[in-house]
Amino acid sequence: MANDGRRSLAMKAARSWVLCGGWLWGLSAASPLQAQELPAPPQAPVPGQMGDAWITTRIRAALVPLQRDGNADVRVTTTEGIVTLEGAVDSRITYDQVVELAGRV
Repeated sequence: MANDGRRSLAMKAARSWVLCGGWLWGLSAASPLQAQELPAPPQAPVPGQMGDAWITTRIRAALVPLQRDGNADVRVTTTEGIVTLEGAVDSRITYDQVVELAGRV
């Protein structure tokens, strides 16, 4: 009985080795890696200039109270520093608040 346990253990070890060996063979049979051109590093930010994502995030955060209360449903997009506000507001006062909050950023 003890001999069966050893044989079983030896067979498991042999199977593991075969699987591992097959995996290593698969790596050696794979085509060599091709040199790939690396993407250009991001440009260093210019002092005083904010990125579009940062501007959009700040304006959205400023508009949260108005949108949470249901006074405004405004979508904010920023492209090359130009902010676009689209949506609906419940009054002229809310409109003025949205424009003012966006202008502060």
